[in-house]
Amino acid sequence: MYAFTGTVVGIRCKDGIALASDSRGAYRYLVVSKSVRKIFQLEKQIGSAISGSSGDIQSFVNTLKAEANLYRLNHGRSITTKGLTQLASNILHGRRFFPYLVAAVVAGVDDDKPYLFFLDPVGGKLEEEKFASAGTGETIAYGVLEQNYRDDMKLSDGLKLAAQSIKTAIERDAATGEKIVVALIDDKGYRELSEGEVEKLIK
Repeated sequence: MYAFTGTVVGIRCKDGIALASDSRGAYRYLVVSKSVRKIFQLEKQIGSAISGSSGDIQSFVNTLKAEANLYRLNHGRSITTKGLTQLASNILHGRRFFPYLVAAVVAGVDDDKPYLFFLDPVGGKLEEEKFASAGTGETIAYGVLEQNYRDDMKLSDGLKLAAQSIKTAIERDAATGEKIVVALIDDKGYRELSEGEVEKLIK
């Protein structure tokens, strides 16, 4: 059974989306890399946090970016978060017999409203009202999220909670480790936080 190494988290806040991940790539008992990228910008106001096989993650992300660019060229505007998530679901379902080994959180802000979705490896799509997590440390992350999430949470608080959930997963899950990476999506677009900003979130 293939394990989705590492942990990713997405939190829906009243004024945006918080995404977070670790950066460890592990296979069985071996740490393969300490700088695996798991958070990506797919469109100006759409991002994704993905756990799984590094090669499959890269291929899947490249496909989604290409489709988003094609949509913009054909329609003269950016694709919506729901639209790109449905496209991602169709791609995964179409490959269900030879699936991408990925589990993804896709999120964005459309018309000042935040959206958060979870995708499983065969294209199952769930819209989440609060938060979503995937990876080997997801059970640990969900425990932190369930205990600390509040309705109408501000983005600044959501970023702290996202970082804290990954920090706890790093402490308890052997396949989750190294750096905490955090990104936000709001009405201004997608932005990844600096290491200094992340350090302030987990103090």
